[in-house]
Amino acid sequence: MSSATTEAACLEIPLAAYPGFNRFTLDWMAGNPNATQFLSRSNPERNATTRDAALANALIESNRRWGRNVDDEVARWSCGETFTVIAGQQVGFAGGPIYTLAKLAGMLKLKRDNEARGIPTTVFFWLATEDHDFAEVATLSLPKRDPKQQLDLTTFRARHPNSKMAVGALPVPEELTLALIEYLDIPRPAWLRQGITFRDSFAELITSAVDGKFVLVDALLPELRRAGAPLFDGIFTNWDRIQRALDVRGEELTKAGYAPQVVPRPGEAHTLLFELDENGRRELIESPRALPPERISTSALTRPLLQDFVLRPDVFVGGPSEVAYYAQIAPLHEMLNVAMPRVALRAHEMLAPKRLARTVERYDIKAEEIFAGSDAVLATREPAGVAEIKFIAEKAKRALAADMTRIGEIGLPAEHALARAINKSIGHVEYHFGKLTERAIRGLARKDRDRYAAVRELVATLAPDGAPQDRVTGWFGYWQQYGSHLVSQMIAEAAQDENVCKVVSL
Repeated sequence: MSSATTEAACLEIPLAAYPGFNRFTLDWMAGNPNATQFLSRSNPERNATTRDAALANALIESNRRWGRNVDDEVARWSCGETFTVIAGQQVGFAGGPIYTLAKLAGMLKLKRDNEARGIPTTVFFWLATEDHDFAEVATLSLPKRDPKQQLDLTTFRARHPNSKMAVGALPVPEELTLALIEYLDIPRPAWLRQGITFRDSFAELITSAVDGKFVLVDALLPELRRAGAPLFDGIFTNWDRIQRALDVRGEELTKAGYAPQVVPRPGEAHTLLFELDENGRRELIESPRALPPERISTSALTRPLLQDFVLRPDVFVGGPSEVAYYAQIAPLHEMLNVAMPRVALRAHEMLAPKRLARTVERYDIKAEEIFAGSDAVLATREPAGVAEIKFIAEKAKRALAADMTRIGEIGLPAEHALARAINKSIGHVEYHFGKLTERAIRGLARKDRDRYAAVRELVATLAPDGAPQDRVTGWFGYWQQYGSHLVSQMIAEAAQDENVCKVVSL
């Protein structure tokens, strides 16, 4: 992690130190041929063709209902005149986690930079309204107000419905809304009015929070489904070929040392499509059959194909899992005659007050230490005391082990089972010496209360409850505090398709 020497400097965490990061994507970002053989990092030819007119009109009208004027953006895109970039996300309650906003910030920075060079650019943000993961959209975590509490986040959840309903058209549960406005002590916003759907709530919040030119795409838009009808026909026609191609690609990824992102249950086929009934329930399609396109819903494996077929982006921006999806489905693009976009890794950004940068600089904290926890960070910042404790403990362990070994040497002729007991006892001694040493180091670290408080806040902010902040913490609480400054800073610092996570100072 670099130090902040000026107000404009930004702390950076290598993605290799980011917990649980997808191994395939790390290798792919590094240009490792073992990974790039499955997914190229080169730029394909521009996809400058005219688009579906009915879809273009539907995009304009749906955005207008959310208070967005995208007429000019869509008109240029529909004529094939613009460089097109797309990312997408679940329509999470109150905007979802920080990385949702980071995706959009990275695309808006690309648009700004492109247009400064004279390259007209259209940004699409795909609203994954057809998914049925209610638990994901109906969960929001915000930082706790009381830093003395044991956990770092307050989490709001709603009861899960019994059926697999497409989440976009479901109303936001009243219990979630009331809990949020009470917690933040804010008036009830229009984007959380009673009865509003997850789709409309998310879209209206994004519109009010982010002042930029981008087009929201409702995955359940009927015109989008109709524009995708030829793709659905191709999937049904090639159903068995697709299953075999996915099996082969899964075997190839496994042989190369990577885990396929989607693996079917033993004896079952890959999930390709669902059927939406008149009430919005999603039922798995197990074999090809004739259906109106409005009733067809994609899976994680076929959603990228639909957006690439209908919107024809030049660049798709995704998280590490989404990059891995593309590596898995790449053979299907050629099979179904769908142009493959350039795949780019989304911007990774965390948020923190500026004073936390001074904590990092003052105590010379390294990236991997943040995710190890505050005790581990503090222990390494007490070199003299820690070194002495470790030296004494190691010396005592060696002396005791030597004495016990000598006892065994003396008594072995009289007691043949003594050697095993001696080895077992030495193991116990080493274990307890290790625990005692750890306890002493933790106590030493806590002696400096000011330092402990500062580092505890740093870890609680960037690794709340032990998880990376951008994956688990909602951005809305920060937007409530910092407003447009939050968005402008995230756009300015967005490092899209780079192997770092930036800590944006606020």
